[in-house]
Amino acid sequence: MNRGWLLATLLLVLPTPLLAQDAHSLGIGYAATAAPMEFFGIYWNPALLALPSAGPAWTVATGGSFFDTSNSNSPILRLTSDNAIQSGIDPINRYQQYLGTFGAKYMSAAGGVIYDQELNSSSSQGALAFFHDRDNNTLSTTGTYNLGYLQTTQQIYNFILSYSMPFPIGALPFSAIGGSLKYHDGIQYQQTSLMGTYQTGGGSYQYTKTTSTSGLGLSIDAGFLVKFTDAIQVGMMFQNIQSNFNWQGQQQTFTLDPNTGKDVPGAISNVTIPANFPYATKLGVVGAPPDKNIALEGEVSWTQGQTNWRAGLERYYPDSHLAVRLGTFNDRVSNSQLWTFGGGYQVPNFNLDLSFLTRSLPAVQDSISFGVAIDAEVRF
Repeated sequence: MNRGWLLATLLLVLPTPLLAQDAHSLGIGYAATAAPMEFFGIYWNPALLALPSAGPAWTVATGGSFFDTSNSNSPILRLTSDNAIQSGIDPINRYQQYLGTFGAKYMSAAGGVIYDQELNSSSSQGALAFFHDRDNNTLSTTGTYNLGYLQTTQQIYNFILSYSMPFPIGALPFSAIGGSLKYHDGIQYQQTSLMGTYQTGGGSYQYTKTTSTSGLGLSIDAGFLVKFTDAIQVGMMFQNIQSNFNWQGQQQTFTLDPNTGKDVPGAISNVTIPANFPYATKLGVVGAPPDKNIALEGEVSWTQGQTNWRAGLERYYPDSHLAVRLGTFNDRVSNSQLWTFGGGYQVPNFNLDLSFLTRSLPAVQDSISFGVAIDAEVRF
């Protein structure tokens, strides 16, 4: 097996860190490690839960998001296998994530559940051509298809309990520490892997399909928050400092018919798939000059050998109870700078936020990446 494809296989097995399950964080480009996130600090940095709140002690919150991106340079909402083949990019990568959150916060403690559904796909041009020709009964009788196809889908419920407390440091205005315990309940996993070469009459390849309806694991997060002045606060998050997650499933080996290329089922075996959530370190800073109704967020994170930068801006209009947001980050799948836009309506006992993500304006339908999110919080 080609080393590049082996690396891709290992990366696609690993769960991807959750993106925005709330519109507030999406609107500021995910630069949320030090930003006041109310209930949603349960994921971004549990230390945020200790920030003083002028509202009631109880908060009930829910949110959801969708994200879709590819490196094909084709409009993501119009992406098909045919224009992926025509792009000439090898391999074609695509990533999708659906997230939904529900939970409650009391004072500086919170609990909730995040539903995570992901699609992670990588296809060589040879594999795309093979599937296209096989489906149309036009397989080459003389050429060789260089195969490289790996697609993983999974659905996981993440149950989270978080707690934070002030942790005074010298004469600093405010500082806090927090932690989260996450229980992962995997309900569905499917992976198809096809590597090697195929030609009429045979070939040399490895072809497997793996399925599971049972995955269990635990992960631990820790976070810190320091307010150096009334205008500047810094947050640090250690995500998945301890993680243990495994799928229990079955793997079936397939062969390809030497004449038609159709799937021929083979032996089935029981397998354990280690899929620990990747460790990440995040460092964020927020600048919010008093009485200016503006907040600037910045963040850098290190995970899976990569450094990611994110930035956001919020402008508040207290008289209208409105907030307007702008953010940007580099998407590692499309390798492009993406932009996020959002807004919110905020009153003491309720807030509603909406955000979206794109690469192209005003023709959003032609963007190579797209995302939307909504969230709401009720305090009583």
